[in-house]
Amino acid sequence: MEAAALAASAPSERTRLTLGGQVGYGVGQIAGQIFRDIPSLLLLFFLTNVVGMDVALAGAAIFLPKLVFGVGSDFAVGMLSDRLKGRVPRRYWLLVGAVLAPLALTLLFRVPDGDNAQRAAWVIVTFSLYMVVFATFSVPYLAIAGELASNERQRTVLMAWRLVFTAVGVLTAGAVAPALVEQFGGGADGYRQMAVVLSVIASASLLLAFFGIGRKADGAQGAFATPPLRFGAMAGLFAQRRFASLFAANFLQLTGSGMGYATMLYFLTYQSGRADALQVIGVIILSACAGIIAAQPFWVWAAGRFGKPRAFIAGSVIYALSYMVWLLLADQPIWVAYLLAFTAAIGNSGWTVIGFSMLADIAADDADHSGLYSAAWIAADKIAFALGGTLLTGLVLSAFGFDAARAVAGLPQSESAVLGVGLAFGLIPPVLTLIGAAIIGIWARKYPPVG
Repeated sequence: MEAAALAASAPSERTRLTLGGQVGYGVGQIAGQIFRDIPSLLLLFFLTNVVGMDVALAGAAIFLPKLVFGVGSDFAVGMLSDRLKGRVPRRYWLLVGAVLAPLALTLLFRVPDGDNAQRAAWVIVTFSLYMVVFATFSVPYLAIAGELASNERQRTVLMAWRLVFTAVGVLTAGAVAPALVEQFGGGADGYRQMAVVLSVIASASLLLAFFGIGRKADGAQGAFATPPLRFGAMAGLFAQRRFASLFAANFLQLTGSGMGYATMLYFLTYQSGRADALQVIGVIILSACAGIIAAQPFWVWAAGRFGKPRAFIAGSVIYALSYMVWLLLADQPIWVAYLLAFTAAIGNSGWTVIGFSMLADIAADDADHSGLYSAAWIAADKIAFALGGTLLTGLVLSAFGFDAARAVAGLPQSESAVLGVGLAFGLIPPVLTLIGAAIIGIWARKYPPVG
């Protein structure tokens, strides 16, 4: 009875978040974005064009740990953070991540000499550790959002701040990291030293979030009853049609997004013929970050004015069209790529922030399992991004004849391989994104709004 009374009183005890609390929460996403984007943007390219691994084997070696340890770790941390939140507030999980992040990130780029099998084994083991560490902070971090904000608009605003710092994380992983590789001389040593620098940034981000969120989060989490630890609760999430629809749309779109992100360096190198791809991609990522930040006030307004499903669909269409046009204009001056990266980021940030906001709405109605909702969402993010950004990308490029040995030697690829790069970058991702948007369109017609 006492626990139930506390649960019932919790929403009224949560007041409007201060600006400092919103920023404090958002800054933690820098670490999450670094851990998410570095494997997707740089690791596959590093393994094929620097280490010399077969592209399909390298993609599989990255994907398998995400599938096994990604899902397992996410759900384990989600259930434990739900179970222990009355005694161990979720923000303390961020400290665990801050301590372990440098170890996980630096080991990833220290692939030893050896044959393909030995290198693949190293990638599988170190990336499995990487996924466990990622789960320790990413799942509780997302769950905190639903407990800090008490209504739909607050959750949208909080997620908008999260997307602002997503842009900072994207800039760090997508522009700063390649620049550091070049600054440190390129090659394997350049990637290793880059990983050390980024590990420090990731740890600092988590520490800033821990102190920025403060005790307000502790009080909100402690107000709820402690739920039983039931593995069957995971399956119960997908019995909810709203969540199942949102999850399916998100998974498809993240698969496409991961594919486009992972093939960007390949696209610039082989479709656009850029020998300076590592330098150019920094400006492209900067343009994308500008689009993400500039679009947040608009998406908050659009969600309130037209409803979250319609805003989600609009963002999806903008993103898909941008990539299709980019494919058609691959050989145009580089400023065209900068412009299209900007518009694609506007669309991407739309379906991302609205998706997170709808998830927080759903989780808020079932606060005892908010950690599980976050675990499912983060697991989808990791698996879909890996599925698109490593396994599917590797399979598509391999099927079209991409030759890693020629890539290491700096030789051109066959026409078929270049075509495969174009499809993996500018056609498959938009198609998957539009299918996801269609799922949300069906949701909007069949199910009443959340909240």
